[in-house]
Amino acid sequence: MKIVRHTARDMRQALRAVREQLGEEAVILSSRRTDAGVEVTAAVDFDAQALEAAALDPPQPKSLPPDEQPAPAADPMSEELRSLRRMLETQLAQLAWNDLARRSPVQTELLRELTEIGLSRELAGGITSQLPPGLDLAQARRMVITLLSQQVLVTGDRWLESGGRIALIGATGVGKTTTLAKLAARWVLRHGARDLALVAGDCARIGAQDHMRALGQLLGAPVYVPNDFEELPSLLARLTQHRLVLIDTPGSSQRDAQLGRRLAVLAAAGPKIETALVLAANTQAGAIEESVGRFAPAQPSCCVLTKVDEAASLGGSLSVLIRSRLPIAYVSEGQRVPEDLRPARALELVSGAVQLARSSGAAADEDLLRRRFGGIAHALA
Repeated sequence: MKIVRHTARDMRQALRAVREQLGEEAVILSSRRTDAGVEVTAAVDFDAQALEAAALDPPQPKSLPPDEQPAPAADPMSEELRSLRRMLETQLAQLAWNDLARRSPVQTELLRELTEIGLSRELAGGITSQLPPGLDLAQARRMVITLLSQQVLVTGDRWLESGGRIALIGATGVGKTTTLAKLAARWVLRHGARDLALVAGDCARIGAQDHMRALGQLLGAPVYVPNDFEELPSLLARLTQHRLVLIDTPGSSQRDAQLGRRLAVLAAAGPKIETALVLAANTQAGAIEESVGRFAPAQPSCCVLTKVDEAASLGGSLSVLIRSRLPIAYVSEGQRVPEDLRPARALELVSGAVQLARSSGAAADEDLLRRRFGGIAHALA
């Protein structure tokens, strides 16, 4: 096999040069526009399988003495092989996706809709692969919503029914203090203030403890302020008379050197404290996944999803929480206290994700779908 690259003023001149050098059997591998005109890469004696094998297992150079080693430089042949392999993979993915669309039009339409919701490729593929044959599109849509809802874990309204000792953790600005205020107000409306206690554990943010004291005064509930975060377990041991204890904690950034120490305190408290991770739905799925990993040492039992009313998509958030198996306790959709808080319900969240995608006009084009699902189309068939 011989590979050449020609640059010419236009495509006609480039093809003429390729033909003169390689003959009529030459195969065009790629072409692109350049400042000088058109660049064409072509080959003769073309063997796709041999090229792919060579790209996967390139020949090793003969070993040379250290003083005879050549200076490190880019290998044009290796780069050509990598480029050719990428091209072959793209073409194979396109063929696989087109074949799936021909044989299973309902399945491919649902993959499109789940992509528009924002669901991850793995989750969308796994759900559509469970569809039995013979369903029309309306039946398949209903089944997909059911299957997706079954994977969203929720806790129910157990905090406001039974109480507990709940520490709200999360990044700065996700709405921990507002969520705490909503929970506290709802408890007072349902049970009164006598069994409620608030703990102002945020010693880092200026005014945070004053805010908690004002909330406690408004609700008629006592507010406790530990001198240091390490005192939290011993403080809670003295609050056995309260059915519900809500604990505010400092927000953290990626560079917070104290985060690990605080998470270790919460993890060591064990059954004395239930930790809940507060996540903002209006952030990207990657940022939510990073927060889940960063706060994992505290062993959160569940999460609260805030700022749902500000989210452009919910599928990414749901994908992360399904993958991490982290249940959702409550959903917050505004700043009103206590109205804009409700227990999480799986079917409502999935239906909300669908409606949000429709109202925002989310669209997934064919090129995106080929790139996402072309490589696994054979498994979806």
